[in-house]
Amino acid sequence: MAVHEIEKGTYETCEHVCEAGCGIYAERPGSCRTFECQWLRGMLEVDGKVATEMRPDSCGVIFDYQPETPFGDVFTAWEVEPHASASGHARRIIEGLEERFLVMIMTYCPDGEKGSGERRFVGPPHLVARAADVIWTRGVQTSRKS
Repeated sequence: MAVHEIEKGTYETCEHVCEAGCGIYAERPGSCRTFECQWLRGMLEVDGKVATEMRPDSCGVIFDYQPETPFGDVFTAWEVEPHASASGHARRIIEGLEERFLVMIMTYCPDGEKGSGERRFVGPPHLVARAADVIWTRGVQTSRKS
């Protein structure tokens, strides 16, 4: 994900990554401080249990959560591998989330300098329509759950 405070683009490796993890952890930017990987939080369940297959390096998707947005609670599914959100455990998690929440799917883009990949919304029709109308109205694809 992009970290604007240190000019790190989407899908670029952070210059502060080191063998121990984050080399500036104590002084990390605000966007890094507020990010909470949903797998690490134990929030991703498949068939009622948190699955190791949902680790981002296993399923190819990082799930992020933003509470209390203008659209309610929003989940973002960041693909780290092409088409990862459309298959396997990641797809099942998205299908479960989209029943109640707005889910923004960020498709994989290997060239972070050109920005992130395609951004599309899935979820309850009223949330998808509102998100598409209010923000990101150019080139966004939506999928409304009926």
